[in-house]
Amino acid sequence: MKKLGLLIIVIFSIISCNTDVQGDKFHLELLPIDSAVLPVEFKKDSLYELPFNYIRPSTCHIFEGFYYEKNLNVRTIAIQTSVIEQSNCTAATVNPITEILKFKPTTETSYVFKLWKGTDANGADIFQEITIPVVP
Repeated sequence: MKKLGLLIIVIFSIISCNTDVQGDKFHLELLPIDSAVLPVEFKKDSLYELPFNYIRPSTCHIFEGFYYEKNLNVRTIAIQTSVIEQSNCTAATVNPITEILKFKPTTETSYVFKLWKGTDANGADIFQEITIPVVP
């Protein structure tokens, strides 16, 4: 009986390792922040829902989350998408898209939000910097 069970496990293991199945190919792409509605000040330890708007270039761009980098009191933000590599992508008809980032200030210093706006003609990153003070 043990040999039969082991044989069944081995067979299912071999079948599940089939590499002929091809899924959709995709790559990650950052999209610039089109606009944001940020408060004029934060209150320490309060939770904020910050709306960020972006332009979705095609129906093959799928929101994956925020690119979010923090360095001391500086927060660098962009939109992270997966782009499905297929030939039937069409231009997105609903723009801009709004996504919400939850943010909780934990210190009483100002926060600097660097919103990625894309790149210039030389490939250098362009940022919009917004400083928001924190009140106790």
